[in-house]
Amino acid sequence: MSQDNLNIGNEGHIRAPEDSISLVSDEIEPSIKMQLKKNAKSQSDFRAYNKRTLSDVTMDLTDNRGKQCMETMSMLEGSTTQKIPVKKSMSLVNKLRAITKMRSLSQSKGESDSLAVNDHELILFSLIEDSPLRILKFNVLFGQFAQNGNAKEVARIIQTDPSRLHVKNNRGQTALHLAVIKGHLQVVVVLNEFHSDLNVVDNCGNTALHLAVLSRKPEIIDLLLKSGANSKLKNDLHMMPIHCAAELNDTDVVNVLLDNGVDANWTGENGMTALHYAAAKDNGEVMKVLIQRGGKPCKKCDYGYYPIHLAAKCAAASAMEAIIDKALQAGYTREQILSFKDRENNLPLHAAVNGGNLKAVQVCLSAGASVQAQQDDGSTPLHFACAQGNFEMIKLMKEIQQENFLAAIFILDVMKMSPLHRAAFFNHTTIMEFLLEHGADKDCQDINDRTPLLLAASKGCWEAVQLLVSKGADVQVKDKRNRNFLHLAVKYGGKLEQFGRALIKDIQDLQNDKDDFGCTPLHYASKEGHLRALDDLIKMGAVLNMKNNDKQSPLHFAARYGRYNTCCRLLDSHHGPNIINETDGTGLTALHIAAQNGHTKVVQLLLQRGAVVNKDNDDNTALHHAAANGWTHTMKVLISVHSNLIDVVNNEADTPLHVAAKNGQASATVLLLSIGAKILCNNQNEAFFDYIIQNKFSEVAVAVINHDRWEEVLQTSCKTYGAYILGLIEHLPAVCIITYNFKYLDISNQCLEHARNNSNNLDIYPLMSLYAMVKNNRVDCLSHPVCVTFLKVKWKHYGVWVYSAYLIVYILFLASLTSFVVNHNSLMHIEMKSMENSTIQHLNGAIEGGYSFDPMYTVCLWFMMFYSCLNIIKEVVHICIMKLRYFADIGNGLEWTLYITCSVFVLPFLLDMSFHWQWEAGAFAVFLAWFNCLVILKRFDFFGIYVVMFLEILRTLVQVLCVFSILIIAFGLSFYILLSIEESKAFSTPPLSLLKTFMMMLELDYMASFNEQYTDDREDTLHFGTLTLTLLTIFVLLMPILLMNLLIGLAVGDIESVQKDARLKRLAMQVELHINIERKMPLFLRDKVAITDYKHYPNRGNKQIENVSIKQIGMYMFLDLIESSPSVTEVYLPPAAFIIQYLFSIISFSKDSGDGKSLQLRIQNSYVQDDLHKLKVRLRDISTVMDKNNHLLRKIMQKMEISTEDDAWDEGAGSSYGCNVIHCRTNETYRSKSSTEKLKFKATVTSLLANRKHFM
Repeated sequence: MSQDNLNIGNEGHIRAPEDSISLVSDEIEPSIKMQLKKNAKSQSDFRAYNKRTLSDVTMDLTDNRGKQCMETMSMLEGSTTQKIPVKKSMSLVNKLRAITKMRSLSQSKGESDSLAVNDHELILFSLIEDSPLRILKFNVLFGQFAQNGNAKEVARIIQTDPSRLHVKNNRGQTALHLAVIKGHLQVVVVLNEFHSDLNVVDNCGNTALHLAVLSRKPEIIDLLLKSGANSKLKNDLHMMPIHCAAELNDTDVVNVLLDNGVDANWTGENGMTALHYAAAKDNGEVMKVLIQRGGKPCKKCDYGYYPIHLAAKCAAASAMEAIIDKALQAGYTREQILSFKDRENNLPLHAAVNGGNLKAVQVCLSAGASVQAQQDDGSTPLHFACAQGNFEMIKLMKEIQQENFLAAIFILDVMKMSPLHRAAFFNHTTIMEFLLEHGADKDCQDINDRTPLLLAASKGCWEAVQLLVSKGADVQVKDKRNRNFLHLAVKYGGKLEQFGRALIKDIQDLQNDKDDFGCTPLHYASKEGHLRALDDLIKMGAVLNMKNNDKQSPLHFAARYGRYNTCCRLLDSHHGPNIINETDGTGLTALHIAAQNGHTKVVQLLLQRGAVVNKDNDDNTALHHAAANGWTHTMKVLISVHSNLIDVVNNEADTPLHVAAKNGQASATVLLLSIGAKILCNNQNEAFFDYIIQNKFSEVAVAVINHDRWEEVLQTSCKTYGAYILGLIEHLPAVCIITYNFKYLDISNQCLEHARNNSNNLDIYPLMSLYAMVKNNRVDCLSHPVCVTFLKVKWKHYGVWVYSAYLIVYILFLASLTSFVVNHNSLMHIEMKSMENSTIQHLNGAIEGGYSFDPMYTVCLWFMMFYSCLNIIKEVVHICIMKLRYFADIGNGLEWTLYITCSVFVLPFLLDMSFHWQWEAGAFAVFLAWFNCLVILKRFDFFGIYVVMFLEILRTLVQVLCVFSILIIAFGLSFYILLSIEESKAFSTPPLSLLKTFMMMLELDYMASFNEQYTDDREDTLHFGTLTLTLLTIFVLLMPILLMNLLIGLAVGDIESVQKDARLKRLAMQVELHINIERKMPLFLRDKVAITDYKHYPNRGNKQIENVSIKQIGMYMFLDLIESSPSVTEVYLPPAAFIIQYLFSIISFSKDSGDGKSLQLRIQNSYVQDDLHKLKVRLRDISTVMDKNNHLLRKIMQKMEISTEDDAWDEGAGSSYGCNVIHCRTNETYRSKSSTEKLKFKATVTSLLANRKHFM
């Protein structure tokens, strides 16, 4: 709390500020603040209360004055008829209310003067007791007293309120914690006397004892422990006080803890004792105390480490000295201490060496730890030091334990590696030279028979190799696989010239040695693409045509891995013409192998150098191998030189086309078909398409069906199925496909361009071809599958979304109207008709000008009014656009009637009125709204066909009734004359007679209307009985029997034509719908929805949905005049429209809506497949560009005579020596260096190019 909010007086008391508003400021809610001001007698009294010191108020609670306040409250409670208890637990507001009530009761009895003082005391008591600010300030003051060491004030406050002992600050610390941290022993004594909880923890889990240890307060620690503080409690770090003391390196604190019964071997985090914590912090003095007082250095932690190991790992030299010295004094032997093994069986000296601290190593060595000590894997500390390259540590070992050091030089680990092996492995030449000077065996062999020289060569440690060669290491030795030094040096990129001419002379005899695989060093150089080593070997006279166990020469290796420059060097040698056509064990030449692996540049090189196109042992040519793996670029190169290879057969009479189809290579199959490969049969009388069907290669089958020669393929005789189409139907039904070309159905852009060029005033509108079919009544054209599919695709592409949005809005309008009508009484209105003295009748409690309803229905009414007005404006706009053509559509009249009646129905309600005629208009509006909903559904295929049929039959019915209404009039007037005086009054007037006659077509009601009146023997009923019955008989024959059966016959007999006409009318409606929508689209949006080509798999499940969501292919000719178009518009569902598409698939073009999850999966798969295809195309393009750029950069570097590290390596596939491989469909693969090397290379070339441009 700031000094501004507290004033410290001369008496030492802390006073509140004089401004009363500061007392009830931010800590008190506004409601309490207002209640305080409202219940105070006056503002001056309130200020006077605030000026009282907190100590004065506190004393009021204990002195006689406070007692007088309580007695006064009891007296007031007793004087009232209804006692109002004022308890300590009451809230501030309730107490203020009680005081106010007592005060009013006292004033009513004339006791206001005598109770004024007491009432003021009660206000003070309640305010002081429960004021939030007072509680907050009081707690802060208490904490400050404890922290500042004011034991007297702390005691007084605790006497006043003992609960203050348990109050915590925002760090979870009590007064005891604060006093311990500041070291105020007297405050701690006071708190302890008041029984403060000694084991309470703060937010970090620290008890007062923890904080005393961390604050280095031995006296307080002693007091807490003797007062019963628990020394076993752990904080959030799982540390006890003894562990904290060990980390702090405070011997006084540790001694106090141990003197009070704390065990030095108690475990903390991960089972670590105090010795472990001290060892990790290199606290030697504390470790001496702990070991002397019973600490066990032989106790492991949960990770299996002894304290001495932890000290060694942490390079804690003083801790190690303490452990060794005190352990010896405690009775441990030196061998016992230094033979402790951790979980990994490391000895202390090993751990010290791994820690890298020289002093720790020196302590261990001085204590007697032997350099010859071996782990379970046989490694000595010298092995570790040699692997680390720590030369100073090795010299230290030699200085302290010279004899052991000289013996350790020859010790081998489980891999039979000496320390020299370890140093050579990591290229530590200084250490190697030191070991060799002290007699290390330079030709010692490990478990794989590798000497340090071979090991260094296999790891590319060329400095180590040079040192060992200079020291006379044997270069003739071989490893377990019979590989000599030259094998390994060439394999891992060694430069022979850097080893000196003397070594080259020594290894000349090794250049033609073979390993266990029959490979010479030249094989390794060819495989890895190491050009400099290759040149050196050729200069040294290495034999170029030596073959390995598989009869493969170095040229075969170079061709297999795409080493273009290696092949050039081998072919440029004097043995080049002799090795170019050599075969391996399977009859493969270098040309076969290069074609098999798709190395186009190598194939081109071999063909340019005159390689003969032979057959292998299976009579396969190079084209067979290239086709089997789908290397189309390589195939083009081979065919461009040897076109006769296209139809060459192997020993099974398989052509390259057979081989490509058998291996599922679609691109290779299409290429061979395009260049005219013959469709031949092999020895099993199978053509290439048999392999495709047998292996169910759908991608290859689709590629063949899309090819121009698809008819030739399908007409080929098939041994298995008789005809390939049957095999496709049985095994690959998805390959049967259809393609629709829509190029000439939407020619509005062409007509628009023509009109602009010729300045013709043509009426240009979308879908002109389809509109011409509708206009000229070209039924066959409009019902053509291409046109029907075009309309379906258009509908699903955008029409369904536009119309569905309109339908949703209309359904909201319909729901609002229906809900209002159903939930309101139609009789609750004002009836305008003549009565005794008034012309207004209020029905069902209706009040004129006061009709009201729920707010929800008000929103519905305003929405219906707005919707009706908006549609009326829309219809007016349509009249202006369509002019007289507008009135030819009866549906427009229906919509006008609907929206006018709806407006008439809704408007009075908005004016809080209800009339009879209004509800009549509402009845018409509801009927027309639902009928119009039926009309709207005709746009959707599932409902539309039935709606259109219903409207057609309705039109037919109206026409028939217009003709036969003459009979209705005839019978109606006759019955009026004969039955007008009957009691039923059904025929009392001509209109009622006509209506009754019309209804009699469906229900005669003979008994009630004719028979009873005819047989009741009364003259006034059925007066013309005989004539009436005769006329009734004629009516039955003509109307219910003849006319109704005629209508039924017409409906049944004409149902097929009605259905056909309904479909055609729906198509015409769809044409008009799309024309109207696209007319309102901007040109750029119209171009986006234009569709020129649509491809479709008819045999896929849920095909109607997949037609829209999946890219599809096929063929279909429109009117046998339209050729296929290369442009394809892919039709997809919008990404967020999956749910809507699933819902509307029910009312769309298929009854099978499909499963929602499967639909989502198909849509996602379509996107993934399309993205993968695009990604492949982009990768292919990028790889081509990278190939060209790489070639260009190489040429630039050669012209500028700049040598780089890449010049030593050939291009081609990656090798086993850390090479990354980049495979691409252009058949070009390159060895990829690290990203850093690439960046350096590019930066160098860029800089050179810039400088060259500057000088030019």
